[in-house]
Amino acid sequence: MKPRSTGRRRIGRWIATLWLALPLAVPPCAGATEPPAADASAPQSDGAVHITRAELLSIPGTGYSAPPRRIEDAGLPSEGWQTVSLPHTAGRELVPTSTGGVQTVTDWYRIDLAGLAPSAQPRLLYLPRWKTLGRIAVYGDGVLLHQSQGSAVHNGYNHPLLLPLNAAAHTPSPASVLLRVDRLRSSGSGFSTVWVGDQDALGWRYHARQLLQVQLPFMGSAAFLAVGAFAFAVWLGKRRESLYLLFFAISAMAFLRTLHYFVSGDYLPISDEWFEWITVASLLWLIILIHLFLQRLHRQPSPWLTRSSVALALACSVATLPHVSRAIPSLYLFTPLLNLAVLPIAVLIFAVNLRKALRSKFPEGRLVAGWAVLALVFTSYDGLLQNNLVSPESVYTSPYAIISLFFIFSYIMFQRYTGAFAEVARLNKGLAQRLQAREAELEQSYQRLRVIENEQMLSAERRRLMQDMHDGLGSSLISAIRSVEQGAMTDTEISGVLKGCMDDLKLAIDSMESVDADLLLLLATLRFRLAPRIESAGVALRWEVQPVPALSWLDPGGALHILRIMQECVANVLRHTRATVIRFSTATDGQGVCVVIEDNGAGFAVEEALRRSGRGLRNQQRRALAIGGTVRWESGSDGTRFTLWLPLHHGAGIEKAMSSS
Repeated sequence: MKPRSTGRRRIGRWIATLWLALPLAVPPCAGATEPPAADASAPQSDGAVHITRAELLSIPGTGYSAPPRRIEDAGLPSEGWQTVSLPHTAGRELVPTSTGGVQTVTDWYRIDLAGLAPSAQPRLLYLPRWKTLGRIAVYGDGVLLHQSQGSAVHNGYNHPLLLPLNAAAHTPSPASVLLRVDRLRSSGSGFSTVWVGDQDALGWRYHARQLLQVQLPFMGSAAFLAVGAFAFAVWLGKRRESLYLLFFAISAMAFLRTLHYFVSGDYLPISDEWFEWITVASLLWLIILIHLFLQRLHRQPSPWLTRSSVALALACSVATLPHVSRAIPSLYLFTPLLNLAVLPIAVLIFAVNLRKALRSKFPEGRLVAGWAVLALVFTSYDGLLQNNLVSPESVYTSPYAIISLFFIFSYIMFQRYTGAFAEVARLNKGLAQRLQAREAELEQSYQRLRVIENEQMLSAERRRLMQDMHDGLGSSLISAIRSVEQGAMTDTEISGVLKGCMDDLKLAIDSMESVDADLLLLLATLRFRLAPRIESAGVALRWEVQPVPALSWLDPGGALHILRIMQECVANVLRHTRATVIRFSTATDGQGVCVVIEDNGAGFAVEEALRRSGRGLRNQQRRALAIGGTVRWESGSDGTRFTLWLPLHHGAGIEKAMSSS
């Protein structure tokens, strides 16, 4: 376990790197020399050597050339070397267009390491940044150690360089290091200081620089784009909220704008010209979109500014298209100047929005407008850095403006989101209060309707029972009274009539009991009432009833109809057929159920009976039709089969009844 003091020193290194990573001091103009430093290769406390002076040889040429595998100092011109201080910048050169090819310069930086003490660890070279339109190669004692890959334009200049100088520990490190930068003369260049040391001394410096220059911009822009995609999904569900669509468009443009900070040319699926056009156009449209977003916040539009800025951005985007802008041979040479030219337009747009945001009462607009002022400072500084007017060892600050914009926009969207929830909660509270009052009114209405419904139901049930007793029980009693008065019935017959009247009364009472749509329970009630009468008549009862589906429509009225049909059928068997056996059974038939009563008595002609009189048979048909069912008789010399078909649902019963009729 490392001592605590070592951890404190490591934290101190990180803090020092973060502090030194953003120098704002402007160095002298390119080509100017500084007075010699007291120690150009001063060792640090951790063993790293910070090299701030080198020898430079610039050789003009035409076109890019591949670095040789080996190069000796003696093979280079002996004249023309000059001592320069690092970091070093070279300004843009205005060179005439040549028909022989692109005018280039090969810069050779020579660093003498012969005076370094031997190291027990493998020695590394750390270069925070080199920036130009070109390629770099590193030689140790004439042997090629590293060369940049991919495009000469998007060459990964924003990525720090860390590479080994010797293969293993206790092996001699190169006495001389040559750094070859092959660049365009018209682009200028920047070259930072150089560090030499072991992994422990340089690793944390390299990772801190990589974090500041590459990883944080990538993570910030990726997070911005992810939140923007979420806002786009919200907009798809709620098209009227254009603020979410603008948020997504801003995040997409911000991602495209910062793409060149962390993507090198060997990872690009498109050409350098198109990629450079994307970086230029995305900056223009990012400013326009932020302007539209600010207008939506402070709700004070500027139609003239919007129309003119959109027209200018559209014209610039079209004019700089790679296949359109033939008058601009190399857009990437003009990109730094274009970025500086955009600044006055951005200043005008943000100044107008800042003034209107300050007039309005929307703090969100003021927050974004305040960010715009800071972003202009960051963008101006990056314009100076891109044009080699400040130290090349500095860090681009525009990505951090994008990261801060991500946090500001996320805060705004969060405030809007939570505000929408608060508004919904307030509306829900008011709606709940109105709903509670409405529920109280509905409850009172329901209670009144329930009382009325119960009264109507009782009245309907009374009428039904009175009608049934009048047609059944009343008719039987009147017939019995007349027969008694006329002396036409014996005591046994009178007793039978009265027993039938009693059965009618019991069945009417039984129909009022709840059967919960269960036909079997209703048939069991019928068996309980009629079994003694059947057995007393000397007829055997066979009960072969099987489970059947429930009848959802079965109510007291329907139950009484079924009981009356069954009672009439049993009464006909006992009076007319001289049967000795009655069999009850059930079955499922399509969309209904069947109740079957069979006897072994003498049959009868069904059609003739229905045509001649058949009052009881007609009553059975009428009752079956009233509940959506059908009745059928099959009679012969060996007995009669009566079938009552009942529907599972009323709709099926109507179709069955129509087809039977």
